[in-house]
Amino acid sequence: MKLVSRLIAEREQLSQTLDEARRAAEEQIFIKNHAGAIERSAAGQEATRLKHAVRAIEDQLKQVDAATSLLGPVVPSINQRVKNVHYHYDNWLEVKERGIYAAKLSSRAGGDGYINATKYNAEVAAFLQNVHALCDSLPYILNLYFRIFDLDSRSIGWSERCIDLLADAARSRGEMLLADQLIVFAAHPKFLKLQDIVNCSKHKHLVSIFYKGDSTFFAELSDGWQASDTDVHEFMLAVDDQLLPLFLKMIELASHQPSDSEAAHQ
Repeated sequence: MKLVSRLIAEREQLSQTLDEARRAAEEQIFIKNHAGAIERSAAGQEATRLKHAVRAIEDQLKQVDAATSLLGPVVPSINQRVKNVHYHYDNWLEVKERGIYAAKLSSRAGGDGYINATKYNAEVAAFLQNVHALCDSLPYILNLYFRIFDLDSRSIGWSERCIDLLADAARSRGEMLLADQLIVFAAHPKFLKLQDIVNCSKHKHLVSIFYKGDSTFFAELSDGWQASDTDVHEFMLAVDDQLLPLFLKMIELASHQPSDSEAAHQ
């Protein structure tokens, strides 16, 4: 995964444009100093315009360099998060039956089927939190390429405005597939459910898990805790099978700067 390839290509293009603008400005200054009055006036105006263009390109290069630096920790972070996701899933599988068995005993004794096994609950929470952290990093990563917001802006996230602006930026560069997948991901039912569970656990309270039938389900709060229709294992599998591949695909699309012919066929 070479996330900086796009920024390196962008920097090379900007550097070339900068050199051309500087040479053009020098030519206009030469004309201004040696030509007739009318030509001098036009050359002076053009030289001023080119100087502004040079400063703008220099500012863009600084932004690209800053974005390149910030992308440095992203690849190892993504790789580690993905490893963490699978690590916690494997750990959860090892304790799954023990947690369910404890809940069965509780149900037989007249309990409500609440899963009270700490290891069971902790591994589910850690799995979901690591996936959620990956998903939350996506708008930040895309902004390093498109730079719609300041690189340290607190406005970068999954708000409708932010996603629309990032998608528009992708479309303006001919990256229709990336824009479309970003919009689809933002409205993906599994992503929305993941946000609900993790944000509730982070900012309000842990979302309980209950045994019902032959499976375990995340709880919903309605006149007290009760099992919802969201099967824990099925949800974890869907997150791993659907959300993670979509996330990684968008990272791949964003990190690759399409050629003009590729952009025309997207």
